[in-house]
Amino acid sequence: MYLIKRIQFPLFLFLTALNIYLASWYVLHNDISFISDISRDMFLLQELDQKKVVLIGPRSSVGGLFHGPLWTYLNYLPFKFGNGNPIVMGWYWIFLICIFLFFGYQIAKKLFNTNTAILYVLMMSMYFVYHANELFNPYGALFLLPAFFYFFIRYLDTKQIRYLIFHVLIAGGVIQFQMAVGVPLTILSFLYLTFFCIVHKKMSHIFMFLLLLIPLSTFIIFELRHGFPMVKNSIRHLGTFDNQTTMLMLLKDRLETLFTRIEFLRFGPDNGQLFSNLLLFIICFLQILQKNKRKITLAFLYFYLGFFIVSFLNRYKLLSFYYFPLISLVFLIFSSFITSRYKKIFLIIFIFMYVCNTIGAFKYVSDSQKFIGISKFSWKSLFEIASSVYKGKEQEFGYFVYAPDIVGYAPRYALEYAGKVFPKKSTAFERKPITYLIIETPAENNSYTSEAIWKTSQIHFDKSPSEVYTFPNGYKVEKYYLDDSELSVPFDPGINPGLHYR
Repeated sequence: MYLIKRIQFPLFLFLTALNIYLASWYVLHNDISFISDISRDMFLLQELDQKKVVLIGPRSSVGGLFHGPLWTYLNYLPFKFGNGNPIVMGWYWIFLICIFLFFGYQIAKKLFNTNTAILYVLMMSMYFVYHANELFNPYGALFLLPAFFYFFIRYLDTKQIRYLIFHVLIAGGVIQFQMAVGVPLTILSFLYLTFFCIVHKKMSHIFMFLLLLIPLSTFIIFELRHGFPMVKNSIRHLGTFDNQTTMLMLLKDRLETLFTRIEFLRFGPDNGQLFSNLLLFIICFLQILQKNKRKITLAFLYFYLGFFIVSFLNRYKLLSFYYFPLISLVFLIFSSFITSRYKKIFLIIFIFMYVCNTIGAFKYVSDSQKFIGISKFSWKSLFEIASSVYKGKEQEFGYFVYAPDIVGYAPRYALEYAGKVFPKKSTAFERKPITYLIIETPAENNSYTSEAIWKTSQIHFDKSPSEVYTFPNGYKVEKYYLDDSELSVPFDPGINPGLHYR
C-alpha cells in the first residue's frame, strides 16, 4: 500500500503529460482541424484587430442571435503575436487546456479530495486528446463550469457574499461563451439562490445577480445601438417549433442525449456510453442515500437535470455544442465517486474506462495520418493549396473562392494568410489579368449551388482555364489569363459574404 501511494502522484503526472502530448499531436505536426467554426473565428479576430472593440461574437444556431465576444478577446493576443498563424493559435489552445487542468485539480481537491482531483484531471486531459485540435467558443463555457459550480457550493456552505459575486460573474462568462448552456444554468442558479436567500434571510444578496450586467454589457450596448434585434429574434425563436417534431420526439432526444451522447468512452464495448451514464446516476443515488457529499451531488443533479428540463423551452433537438460543455461538470462528479463506500469497485471501473480511452487515443493519433495535410479540413492542406497560388511567377493576381457552404471561411482565410507570407499583391474577389479560381469539393445532390452554377451565373467565367491543379483533398485551382474585355465582366458581389454570417 505504501509503495502504491509513493508511485501514485508520479504516475498521475506521467499520464497527464502523456495525454497533453497526445492532445498536442496535431500542432506538433503543424496542423489543426480548420473547420468552419475555427476559420470563422480567425476572421472575427481580424475584425477585432481592425476595430479594436467588438460587441458580438460568432453567430449562434438561432438566426439573428450571437454569442458574446469574450472568446474572441481571449484569443486575441496569440492571434496578434502569431500574425494570424493558426498553428500559434493551436499552441495557445494547449496552454489554455493546461491552465484549465491546473485549476480543475484545485477545484476538485477542495470540493472532494486529492484522489478525486487526480482522476478528474486524468479524465479531462484524456478528453482533450480528441478535441484540442479545434477549440471554439463553447469550450470557453466548458473551461468555466467547474468554477461556476465551485463558487455556488462555497456560497451555500458559507453564505459569504464574495463567493456569490464570483459565481454570478462566472455565470455571465459562461453566457458570453455559449448562451445555450449559460442561460439555462443561470436561470436555475437564480431560482435556487432566490429561495436560499429567502430561507436564510439574505435577501440583499440576491441583488448580486445585477452584476450580470457587467459580462452582459456587450450584448446590452449592441441591443441599444441596433434596436434590440437579438431580443426580438429570441422571442421569435421561442415562439416557433419544427412542425415535424412532437413533444414525445423532443423527450426522446433529451433522454438519448442524457444517456448516450455524453462522451465517457471514445473506444470500448457496445453500449459503453449508456452503461457509463447509467453508472453516473446510480452512484449519485447511492451517494445521496449514504449522505456522502450529499449537498454537492444534489446540486449537480439540480443543474444537470435542470438544464435538460429548461432546454424544452427550445422546441428543437439539442445540438452537440448545446450540451458538451457540461462534460467538465459531469466528469468532476463522476471522479468524486472515489470518495464513495464502493471506491474499490469504482476504481476498477475507472481503470477499465481509462484503458479503453487510452487505446482509443492512440488509435485516434494513428488515424491522424489520414487527416494531417490531406483532409479538406486540414489547415496544413489548405495552406499548401493557398501557397500554390502564390508560387506562380506573376507578382499580382486576383482570385475567387468557391465553397459549397457559400461562406468558404477556411479557404478564404488560408489565401489571406498566405498573402502575409508571400510578398505578392493579391486581390480577393476581383478580376485581374491573371485570375485564380480556388474551388472546394462540390457538395453532392445540392440543387442550390454547384461549381457550374457559381461559374456561369455568379462570376461569369465561361472560358476554359489555362492551367488546372488538383489536390488530394478534392480542391482544385484554376488559372486564367484575362484580356481587357474579360476584366470588365461583372459578377455577383454576393459571392463574398464577408462576416455577414459570422
